[in-house]
Amino acid sequence: MKEALRRCIGVITEETAIGLNRMVISELIRDLDRPRQFFTETATLDYPITRLFSEAVDVGVIRKADPVFATNQLLALVKNFFFWPEFFLGKNPTPKDVLDDCVVMFLAHYKADV
Repeated sequence: MKEALRRCIGVITEETAIGLNRMVISELIRDLDRPRQFFTETATLDYPITRLFSEAVDVGVIRKADPVFATNQLLALVKNFFFWPEFFLGKNPTPKDVLDDCVVMFLAHYKADV
């Protein structure tokens, strides 16, 4: 899971992606219909982390839960520390080991009761 999150962080914090996100977000805030359409369309994306979560549920490592909701929780936590500082500050003061804390917190909540 950590490796998938590291790859995700690499993609969303890449300079071109940050610039594109700045442009898209500036357009989304201009008209409420745009973000509604955006969120409707992005809700259909199948993130690799969603698949990892579903597979972990199938083998009994993670308790049963909505994989899309759980993925959104995890990505919100990760983006808070890795995407938004880069987006707003142009740099990221977050120590890399914070990712470990995000994963531990997430797994503490979703681990299967054995």
